[in-house]
Amino acid sequence: MGKQYKNQYHELIANLHITDGYIFNYFDQKLAPFKLSVQQYVVLRQLQEVYPESLNAGELKNKMHEINSDMTRLTDRLISKNLIVRETDPLNRRRVKLRLTEESNEFVKRVAIEFQNFESIVSHLTDDEVKTLNTLLTKIRTK
Repeated sequence: MGKQYKNQYHELIANLHITDGYIFNYFDQKLAPFKLSVQQYVVLRQLQEVYPESLNAGELKNKMHEINSDMTRLTDRLISKNLIVRETDPLNRRRVKLRLTEESNEFVKRVAIEFQNFESIVSHLTDDEVKTLNTLLTKIRTK
């Protein structure tokens, strides 16, 4: 345990934060050539899963793993980049649906090629280490 940590639990929290930043940075660098943020890419992938159908903002936010994402700002940026469209739900005029266009669906497929082997960031871990880490991380979130 390093001197800067009060105890091993403090070190664990710091390690989780540092590792999250490391992984986020890795994805950020892969997305930079496409002028996308990690959050924007996650939105596009969620919409791609239901393409050609759409999701409303609430459904999209529920599918996101990030707790505090500003969905309006995020979707506005993607709309301004012509990557998603906002449509009024014909069955409920107060509900707005978000979906990919045919062109943006093809774009997301091209970006996804960069992530075909994204597990390589943890490929040096053994199967048992991965299983244990998955169990422990889930346990932290479901206390």
